[in-house]
Amino acid sequence: MKQKKNQQPIDCVLGITYNCNSRCKMCFIWKIKDFPQIAPAEYAKLPTTLKDINISGGEPFLRNDIIEIVQTVVDRCPRARIVISTNGFMPVLIERQMKKILAIKPDIGVAISIDGYKEMHEQMRCIPDAWNKCIDTLERLQALGMTNLRLAFTVTPENIGDFTKVYDETVKRGVQFTHAFAQSSEHFFGGIQIENNPNSKTLAEAYRYVIEKELASWSVKRWLRAYFTRSMYIFYTQKEQALSNDPGVRFFYLDPRGDIYPSVVHNVILGNITTDAEFDTVWKGKKAQEGRHVLQEKKQPAWMICTARSAMKKHIFSVGWWIMRHKFFSGTVI
Repeated sequence: MKQKKNQQPIDCVLGITYNCNSRCKMCFIWKIKDFPQIAPAEYAKLPTTLKDINISGGEPFLRNDIIEIVQTVVDRCPRARIVISTNGFMPVLIERQMKKILAIKPDIGVAISIDGYKEMHEQMRCIPDAWNKCIDTLERLQALGMTNLRLAFTVTPENIGDFTKVYDETVKRGVQFTHAFAQSSEHFFGGIQIENNPNSKTLAEAYRYVIEKELASWSVKRWLRAYFTRSMYIFYTQKEQALSNDPGVRFFYLDPRGDIYPSVVHNVILGNITTDAEFDTVWKGKKAQEGRHVLQEKKQPAWMICTARSAMKKHIFSVGWWIMRHKFFSGTVI
């Protein structure tokens, strides 16, 4: 994975804390205790080339200084699209903090994790009244005038039957739908190891339903999500990436203590944001170059919204051709 000269990242996930008030079956971050957290000022070192930033956790709203973090990120990357990922279990606190955050960046987005319809979400998250808390959060944010909202679904064998139900809920409520597969990671998700093999027939039917619904719309953004959904299905059934992506080159994951990883699943540390006054020095340093060499040797496939987003931008013509063929001509989406 050779880095082109002067190649700067355009996409990242900022894990600002591993503190979490959920008890998810498919993620053990909540079991991590006393994990170091860098100060908000360190985020002023982020590369100004970033176009998409996901502020995540843990539960990011458990950081009392989240407003200061957002202000620092916005000051550093004023043109970047920013989304905060939350489990939505603190409706009043999230509403209060978002009022202040919206004053900093009115177009900021929020993604609320929903891993099943009603009772199933409670089973997956092991939190009483989980569904109602999340919907309360969603409705409070809509009442603030927010339109950049989405429900984020994590696919497992237990909840695949609710995939289309949650999708339909997003359509009914006028918000976006995104998803991922539960997966293993040595440094993220609390080190959990996942065997994720949902029923193949149910999986195919669920994905076909969502892809066809997205393509039937007249929204370019939904067409792109149709492509992403199809590519996710291909990745988890055939273990093949639809497109080449660039973890550690165009994308990185920054953990709460400042360690820089190629992604949330590639367990190679490229450096630490606190070790130098400039991010670029770390990004082009010896450790980062050695880490990219390790990635090239491992050839570990990965496909998730964060890495897929930059890959789809890089290969926009092939993405567009797939959309044209399946939107305007015949063709089986799966």
